[in-house]
This record gives sequence, C-alpha cells and structure tokens, in this order.
Amino acid sequence: MNKYQKFKKMDNKSYSDVTRFLKETTHLTAREWVISRMCADFKNLSNHSEMTWIGENLPELVPFMDEQYSRQEVSNARASFKKKVQRSGTTFFYAYYAGLITQEEMLQIIHQMVKDIKKLMDTEGSEVPEEHATEVQMLVAEVLRNINESLDEAYY
Repeated sequence: MNKYQKFKKMDNKSYSDVTRFLKETTHLTAREWVISRMCADFKNLSNHSEMTWIGENLPELVPFMDEQYSRQEVSNARASFKKKVQRSGTTFFYAYYAGLITQEEMLQIIHQMVKDIKKLMDTEGSEVPEEHATEVQMLVAEVLRNINESLDEAYY
C-alpha cells in the first residue's frame, strides 16, 4: 500500500514534530488532523467514514503514525477534532461580538488565519477549488446572520 499523499511532505517527521507544527497555528494534534483528514477523504458508498479501515491502515498510509487505531479511537479523535473546531469558532466570534476585539483587529486576525490555512493546505498538497472558497464565504455570511438573529432574540 502506498503512503497517503496528503502527508507526503511530512515523510521525515515524527508524530511530535507534526503536532508541534500544528500547534503553531491550530489547537489540533497530529492524531486529530490525520484522522479528520482521512475521515473526510475515505468514505464508503453511503458517505460514511471508513473508521475501521482508517484505523487499521494508519501506519501504512501516514509516515508519522506508528500504530493502528481501533474504530473507537478513530471515532474519538474525530469527535475531539469537531469539539475543538466548535470551541475555536465560539472563541473567535465571541471575542468580536463581545467587543473584546475591534473590527480592525478582527480583520487582522482573519488575514493571519488565511495565511495559516494556506500553510496547512500547502502541507497537505491541497488547493481550495474556487467554488468551495465561494461556498465558505457564503456560509460564513449566513453564520454571522444567524448569530445576529440569535443574539437579537436573546435580548427580547
């Protein structure tokens, strides 16, 4: 079996090296990053992640993963990833909505986030298709509208 191409740039890195790299820009560990990436990329015909297969093949597919994971360990890593994403989003939006950062500071943060995202995507050897970038922009605008509406409802 060939190494999974998404992590080819990490061929000579250890698990700890990869986690240190991720901690520069995210709250993720190498485990959470790998599992989430693979769950997104390896789905069956029903569009469900192949968690057992992913766990069993980790050492063969990912250069810095040394052991197999059970289906439960894969599921736990994916759940941890999702929880961190939610908490990071809450932190980001709360800071702005609560007035803890200015609009200018928020824009500076977003510019840095874009650089960090590009760094991560380059590491994976990925590019964001234009239609996906547009979807993300529309989704964020919708999220902001929903936050505004929910906050308005909370005050009445």
